[in-house]
Amino acid sequence: MLAIAINQELLDRRADIAGATDRQIEAARTSALRKMRKRIETTVKRRVATRERIPQRALEGRFFSNNVQPGDDELQVWIGTWSISPFAIGNPVQNARGVRAARKSYPGAFIASIYGGVNKVWIRLYSKHYDPNLYPTKYRPGDRGLGSNTGRFPVVRAAIPIDDTVKTVLEMESESIARDFEKVFLAELNYQVNVKGGTI
Repeated sequence: MLAIAINQELLDRRADIAGATDRQIEAARTSALRKMRKRIETTVKRRVATRERIPQRALEGRFFSNNVQPGDDELQVWIGTWSISPFAIGNPVQNARGVRAARKSYPGAFIASIYGGVNKVWIRLYSKHYDPNLYPTKYRPGDRGLGSNTGRFPVVRAAIPIDDTVKTVLEMESESIARDFEKVFLAELNYQVNVKGGTI
């Protein structure tokens, strides 16, 4: 969970100085919250991608938020933190030592379609190269077979876990995101007071 501490006293003081009405403050808050959704996504994607050494495009489609309505004072953002497939960061290439995808290496791994479906990167569970950090899917249904296939071919699917990284990034960026909100809110308040003026 991302907890943002906003300097409400500062915002109230700036609103008083600007002579903003309650409706102008509400409109500025609504617009600022809507814009923060994209800023949060951009910040988290950039930081997670840097820490994990993966392209930002691998994190597409993982950010969801509520539809902020006039009068709302809260933005809720959900981030999907399921593990990333090596195929999402580049085109995995098989070589004599294993598989390489972008800057990630999987010694002893191989590319295959197992249990049906599309190609994925796998390793035999009892391989000397098996590393639970590279294969965090050992206990996930479907990643070691289903039904009668379970356990018959002991392989584990490769994936890039990002759950802990996302949590770390959110903790590190909470203060900067709060400052961004304050800046965006003040810019929106200036627009409401000095551009739109008495039209609302």
